[in-house]
Amino acid sequence: MTWSDTIRRDWTVAFVIGELIGFVPPALTGASLAALGVGDAVLTAGLTLAGSLEGAALGWAQSAVLARRIPELRRDRWIGATALAAALAWLAGMGGAAAIQALGPVALVLTVPAWLVGLAGMGFLQWLVLRPHLPASRAWVPVTSAAWLVGVIIPVAALSSVPNGWPAAAHVMVAVASAVAMGITVGLLTGTTLVRLLQRGSPNAAR
Repeated sequence: MTWSDTIRRDWTVAFVIGELIGFVPPALTGASLAALGVGDAVLTAGLTLAGSLEGAALGWAQSAVLARRIPELRRDRWIGATALAAALAWLAGMGGAAAIQALGPVALVLTVPAWLVGLAGMGFLQWLVLRPHLPASRAWVPVTSAAWLVGVIIPVAALSSVPNGWPAAAHVMVAVASAVAMGITVGLLTGTTLVRLLQRGSPNAAR
């Protein structure tokens, strides 16, 4: 196995592990708040906080891979950037949906820009951490945004296809399977770009 294959494999595995761990806080928070019958504002706030924990788990797993190839990269900054980006994505997604439900189509004037910010946030905030070590890394922003756009469709489609009358265990199994599928998809898409950026800009990449 070449070093590039190793990086792609490790990066994708890190994505899956991070998503499986990170899946727990939003799932528990969403189920608990829904059972309590809280309003949209409380649900959005709770899932935004839980989403930051999801991002922290993903960032922790990713940074372990990056640290082996870019030793000078600060893992805490990568984790913080990923946690903040995930929180923004959850806030944009849940807040936008609540706004549309409350205000109707007119809310799209505000929610569409918010969704775009939430979508681009992960790539941009991670790029700010990556840029000092890989100067020619601007491609990380559009590639990561596109990868997440594809990846998020997987759990949304999977969970939407499960009938409400199915047992809770079935919902959990579908959620876990979709989290794994999303991790593999986004990991492979972004991992290929990571390999290219390391080849171009890191003297330690091929070690």
